[in-house]
Amino acid sequence: MKTLSVAVLMGIFLVDMGLGLFAIFLNKESPFPPAIVLLVFSVMFIAGMVFFEKHGLNTLNSIIGGALAGFGLCFVVVLFVGGLQFTLGGGISIIGWNQVISAVAVSMITSIIMLKVLSYKLQKYFQ
Repeated sequence: MKTLSVAVLMGIFLVDMGLGLFAIFLNKESPFPPAIVLLVFSVMFIAGMVFFEKHGLNTLNSIIGGALAGFGLCFVVVLFVGGLQFTLGGGISIIGWNQVISAVAVSMITSIIMLKVLSYKLQKYFQ
C-alpha cells in the first residue's frame, strides 16, 4: 500500500510538472514574477550551500553545489506551481482527461522503476 501511494503521488507530481512546462510554453510567461523566482532561487541556493558545507565539501564546491541545487529546485517549484495554476484554471480541457490520466499512469510506472533502481544502487551505501 505504501509503494502504491508513493507511486500515485510521484505520478501526479511529475504530470503536474509537465503541465507546468506546457503552460509556460503556451502562455510564454512564468507563473511567478521574476522577483519571486529570484527569491525562491536564493533560498534554495543558501539551503543547498549549507547542506553541502555540513557534509564536508569545501567552500567552492559547496557554492557550486548550492547553485546547482538552487537552480534545480527553483525549476521544480516554478513548474509545479505553473502546473497547479494550469490545472485549476481549467487547462486540462485543452489537453483532455484521457491524455492526463494516461500520463499519470506512465509516470507512476516510471517513478516506481526509478525508485527500485535507485534503492538497489544505493543499497551498498546504507548497509
